Amino acid sequence: MDLHHKIKILRLSKNYTQNYMADELGIDSTNYSRLERGESKIPVERLKKIASILEVDVNEFLTAESKKEIKELDHSLLLHGILVEIRAIRLSLNLLEINSIKSDLTKNSNN
Repeated sequence: MDLHHKIKILRLSKNYTQNYMADELGIDSTNYSRLERGESKIPVERLKKIASILEVDVNEFLTAESKKEIKELDHSLLLHGILVEIRAIRLSLNLLEINSIKSDLTKNSNN
């Protein structure tokens, strides 16, 4: 269930009309109707106000899918961080190897 549909379901469960919600939000009923149909984006502050009117925590609007997306993003960022660390370690090892080769070459040229 998407955000817009969830708002509509919660509104109906409270027996609130679209006009009531629009008045509470300080917008006209046409704009509110567009909001419920998913035809307009909902700014965060307006979403917080909607949650307050419907007496729910704003996290109620996060669907299982959006929670999954957030978790996947967290994992992706973690993996990216790990890959960056691996690259840094490889570079350090390469520098150590280069320094070792230089040292060996210096020793061989002195003999």
